[in-house]
Amino acid sequence: MAQQTALFALKIWSMLSFLTAQSEAGQQQEDSLYMWIDARQAKILIGLEEDILIVSEGKMAPFTHDFRKAQQRMPSIPVNIYSVNFTWQATGKAEYFYEFLSLRSLDQGIMADPTINIPQLGTVPHKAAVLQVGFPCLGNQDGVAAFEVTIIIMNSEGNIILQTPQNAIFFKTCQQANCTTTCFNSGTCFYPGKCICPPGFEGTQCELSKCHQSCRNGGKCTGKNKCKCSKGYQGDLCSKPVCEPGCGAHGICVEPNICQCKEGWHGKHCNKRYGVALMNVLRPTGTKYRQQHTPSPKKTETKHTSPESNYIW
Repeated sequence: MAQQTALFALKIWSMLSFLTAQSEAGQQQEDSLYMWIDARQAKILIGLEEDILIVSEGKMAPFTHDFRKAQQRMPSIPVNIYSVNFTWQATGKAEYFYEFLSLRSLDQGIMADPTINIPQLGTVPHKAAVLQVGFPCLGNQDGVAAFEVTIIIMNSEGNIILQTPQNAIFFKTCQQANCTTTCFNSGTCFYPGKCICPPGFEGTQCELSKCHQSCRNGGKCTGKNKCKCSKGYQGDLCSKPVCEPGCGAHGICVEPNICQCKEGWHGKHCNKRYGVALMNVLRPTGTKYRQQHTPSPKKTETKHTSPESNYIW
């Protein structure tokens, strides 16, 4: 399996670079096209957690130029790889259009036609987005299925700038799993005794969380002591509530968008102050308080006030 995975690295480099470049001369760098595999996908495919750039500034990486030679030594996609994710993006104001001309399995008894998660015809997004190609084994028999993925990319004038090499064939190994192993935490059995675990879990049956302490408030473990928090919480364990825009200097966030204000302050964001008279009324019974009186310069006559009415309203 280790040797097959190492060989598969070459397969991925070639497959993800299945386009031959016919880049326009004079294309400005800020208006261009990029495609890569992100670090998380690379870790699953070849064991290296780093981005792999395939198309840069509308041009293919140099290693893709001799596709036919690379294809001769490409191994089949292993049993445990069900799909491959590309990330792509158009930058600047340039518009790029794509079309999948073919998604076809040449061994329908082993694998159905390849699948994609986007329409077969459309516009390359201006925000980084995932293009996923799936390899649906049927589970009816073991074997290696050949398949085609043919795509072209055009500029706004309708000229083809990138396209799949002609007669490009790829291969996928399919196997009847007959799994009896129970995989926990939404893990998937792909071979007797072996599970593919979702992010955040590990172990033979995906029974171990990668987070030593549980994520709180609905957060989910996504990696080694990394939690993805639900809306309204933040922090390593998702234990800190979030108040927007905040509670300022006179309050503390105690629940999502709920501030606990310090004495003398109120309001949703603890930015309003009580008047002195109202503070006296709200002050708990028994609290010692000395009220200072300033004599009025305008009136000299004395006023008799009962001892009980010592509040100023």
